[in-house]
Amino acid sequence: MAMAGNHRSSQLHLLLLFCCTTTLRAVALSFDYDFSADAAKNLVFMGDAAHAGDRINLTNLGVWRAGRVAHRQLVRLWDDDVGGGRTTTTSFTTAFSFAIGRNSTNQPADGMAFFVGLPRDNLPPHSDGAFFGLLSNNYFGPYGSPRTVGVEFDTFSNPMWDPEGTVDHVGIDVNTVTSKNTTAMPTLSLLAGVMRAEVSYDAAAARMAVTLRTLDGMSYSVEAAVDLRAAGLPQDAAVGFSAATGDLVESHQLLSWSFNSSTGIYCRKYFSIKSSKLRGFN
Repeated sequence: MAMAGNHRSSQLHLLLLFCCTTTLRAVALSFDYDFSADAAKNLVFMGDAAHAGDRINLTNLGVWRAGRVAHRQLVRLWDDDVGGGRTTTTSFTTAFSFAIGRNSTNQPADGMAFFVGLPRDNLPPHSDGAFFGLLSNNYFGPYGSPRTVGVEFDTFSNPMWDPEGTVDHVGIDVNTVTSKNTTAMPTLSLLAGVMRAEVSYDAAAARMAVTLRTLDGMSYSVEAAVDLRAAGLPQDAAVGFSAATGDLVESHQLLSWSFNSSTGIYCRKYFSIKSSKLRGFN
């Protein structure tokens, strides 16, 4: 009889694990765009951003301008099942090609970014210049900080928050343009033609990693600890790109974009059940 009881306990334990791993998950977001007209209808354009044939222009060549584009479908970052003690979290990978164009004076500014953040129909106020269309410059008023995680491709040095001695760099930002971590690049390397970037977010490890490949075959990587939920992002967040200019200008063009999200399930309450509790079901 003891063997039968242990067998039932094992069966129940397996059943609990099976229930946990087969819980309904949030609908994943997946697409691969080259920015034909059909792709553009799935995007929301803000500020100066506009569809231009086979690409997206995030900014025009005006001074102190900003533009943003986001996918119409939001990404569900987590789901809670209070009754069962299960939490579903979303990881994602995204890849995109882009070009930042130099101007006649060869003095570029300011850069562009991939972002995950609050859904909105317009740009944050005073988000031009060094704020990439991501965050408000609170010098102009108490606008607060919209909850945003971004990957910046920065072409201008701002000594107040950028790494000392660098101009071009890639950084991971969490609710501020002072990056959590950066990787420096040679000056003007971000204006050297078409580039391709890959961003991956591992929700379980709370980690974001970025790899940028330039036309000359060079590769630059950076990663940082990032927890989208702890950063205050909404459960349903927007994904997209933004860019800005200041006194100096450059073009910011998005050429292609793919995105894939996936979910994982945590079952802390099930795993905390003691074996003595399981034996009660013999």
